[in-house]
Amino acid sequence: MIVDPNQHPDFIWTWKSNARNAKVSLWIPYFSAVEKVSRTKTWTIAYNGGELSIDLKKVDFIMFYGACGELPLEFLDALAQNKIPFMIHRRNLTDPYVFFPSVHSDNENVLTRQILVREHAQKKTYVAKTLIRYRLRKFESLISVPDMFYKELARAKTVDAVRQIEAKTSARYWAAWFDKLEVEASRRDNSPLSAALDAGSKFLYGVILRWILFHKLSACHGYLHEPTGYPSLVYDLMEPYRYIIEESAAAAYASVDDKESEKKLVSATLNTLKEALDVVVYVPETRQYVRRKNLLHGVVLALRAYLLDESVRLVIPTEGAKKGGRPPKVGYRLPGETKPRSV
Repeated sequence: MIVDPNQHPDFIWTWKSNARNAKVSLWIPYFSAVEKVSRTKTWTIAYNGGELSIDLKKVDFIMFYGACGELPLEFLDALAQNKIPFMIHRRNLTDPYVFFPSVHSDNENVLTRQILVREHAQKKTYVAKTLIRYRLRKFESLISVPDMFYKELARAKTVDAVRQIEAKTSARYWAAWFDKLEVEASRRDNSPLSAALDAGSKFLYGVILRWILFHKLSACHGYLHEPTGYPSLVYDLMEPYRYIIEESAAAAYASVDDKESEKKLVSATLNTLKEALDVVVYVPETRQYVRRKNLLHGVVLALRAYLLDESVRLVIPTEGAKKGGRPPKVGYRLPGETKPRSV
């Protein structure tokens, strides 16, 4: 019998709003062992706190957080056969280890367009500027961002210049963020709060990675984050939505009784983040109501539409209020359209 993951509070399984037969994404903390159930297609995964059984045909992404066990090659083969991206993240590693499924053909050849735009200095800088502009707007929930910063960003001619503008503003933002929590720390400190922020980042990483691969883009060819030695495009497309991680970590920090317990704070942050991503929001760019998690799919669709010239601008989906006037031509629609929840 397949264990109902929603009955297990010790690990993360998204999403509660999924249709009964929809695929799910799986985040498991402190993995220890995995074994195939004899004569079935089911796998049993043991972790610190219990075990669960899964049918890989019902899964679209898996992440092991704090893994410490052994993985049989047969399990990796099964992931490849089911086209499931798989990520291992450990606290002492800078970057997670990622297993990519094999790539299918793409009639529209979006990968070539991705590389060509990346090699075009002006277009690459435009993509980077667009992503950071959305990031700076979210900073304004805590700090004021002077108009001169936006003007300086608009005039930036290189990606390096864009990153410098973001770095100057980020320093003020993080100081205000920690001050609001009455914490004497910084984003670079090795603290439970930083661990919670990192865990939230890896959570969004897995969701965005899945859609990048689904739409046949290269995860390792970013615009703002340029090195190709890691999935830089994932971190690019995460920029407009980092506020969700930061708000979730702040809320979790305010709610936990033991603020020095990394395990409790990470767990509370991920649970808060999962709930936040399930909230229905309005998206002015497409005039739709969707769950917030669909923005993470939408940003990949937005980039794809721009690369394929289906949109003359990179229009990133965001949550906001309804607006009048003519809707922008964005070249995509968000999946998962729903109705607003009654207040």
